[in-house]
Order: sequence, then structure tokens, then C-alpha cells
Amino acid sequence: MIKPDWKEWMQQPLVWSERMRSRALVWTPDAHWFINDPLGPLPHSHDDASEIIYIAAGHMDIQVGASKQRVGPGDLLFMPPDRYHNYWLVGDETVCLYVLVVPNHKQARWRYKDFKPGAFEGNAPMKNAFAEDATESMPSDERIATNVRVLAPGAETEVMFEQMKEKMIYVLEGEMQVEIAHMSGTLQANDYQHVPAQHGHKIRNSGAAPLRYFEFICFDPTAPAIIRPEDTHLVKE
Repeated sequence: MIKPDWKEWMQQPLVWSERMRSRALVWTPDAHWFINDPLGPLPHSHDDASEIIYIAAGHMDIQVGASKQRVGPGDLLFMPPDRYHNYWLVGDETVCLYVLVVPNHKQARWRYKDFKPGAFEGNAPMKNAFAEDATESMPSDERIATNVRVLAPGAETEVMFEQMKEKMIYVLEGEMQVEIAHMSGTLQANDYQHVPAQHGHKIRNSGAAPLRYFEFICFDPTAPAIIRPEDTHLVKE
């Protein structure tokens, strides 16, 4: 895997919608928290929202619920809803951490006190994105379905379309040409791209080596249906 340049890494955009939020965070050895996180060093939980973190560089200890786990490059850790979590830098290497939270409801984004029952229980499933069986199963739930996909050089997907779900694409290694509706561009290792709901999209391996990437399918189970069940017949007609 390719280690990102942390100064370039932290310039990637904050992705913010009602269904999800996502960003690239950096923690340098001389800092006491992520240097581009406006919240500051504040342990918290997320009401009814799941969270994925992926470590692109560096090492950390992360407490989720009752357990503290050490994570390093390539590790993806899944935090269930309402679960307390806190972070500690380990070693003298800068940490590049990708975070994805689903959903992103305004009234329930962060909880700093009066945690819900069970907040300090359980643990966080973890798996390395480069493990031999990573393409078979990754930590997921109804809010975030995590897949590791691999495309051979020159291979491409069919046009994909999500009616009620948003998607995040994160390149692990290789070069990706992505088309979203009428837009297209090239992504390299550790770049990510948001795909809004109802946008047709297609991915092609435009490099000479295998393309490996995360596909995070994000669903808000509390959101109203775009098409009500009783109106389905109108769409078919």
C-alpha cells in the first residue's frame, strides 16, 4: 500500500449530506489531537449512526465501547451506533485517518455526555483491507455496507445506480477512472469520491496494475422512501 503525503491528504474535501459525512483527518506527532478536526479532543458517540474508520498511515489506539484496539496501515474498524469512542496516537509517525459516519442528522451528530445505555459495552469489528479474504467480507451493517473490490488492468464495471443510497469510493491501490453522470476523472491511491443517490456511475481500471478500492454503500434507515409503496404502480406505468 502507498503511504499518503499527509499535507495533500488533509486537503481532500469534507463530504456532507443528510445521509452521511466523510473526511480525511491528520494527527501529527507534535499535536494532541487531529490537527484539522474543528471539534478538538473530545471523546464522543453518535446517536443511531454507524462509523467506519480506515488507517492510511500511522498507528493509533482506539477505544470503542469497552475495548481498546491498536490499528495500523490498512486496518478498517467499524463502530456500531451509540458506542463511545476515543483516540490516542501511538509512535512518532503522522496518522492519516479516513472517517465515514452514516447517517448525518443535524440533531444527533455528536454526543459528549449523558451517553446512552450500552455506550461503554462491546467492541469494534476490525479487518485489514489487504487481507486475503478482504474481498469476501468486511465489517458492515444496514447503514454502511463495506466492500473491497478488485479490477484487473483495463477492466470496468457496468453502470451502477443506487435509488435511495449514497456511495463513497476510496482507492486503496492502483489508478481509477470514474464516471458519475456527465462528469469523469482519475483517482489515485488514497483518493476518495462521493457518489450521490440516483446518479449513474461507472469505474474502470485505467492503470497497469490491479485496482483495489473500497465501496461504501450508505443508507439512512430512517429516511422516507423516495417513492411510496402505494405509488409504485405509477412509476411502472
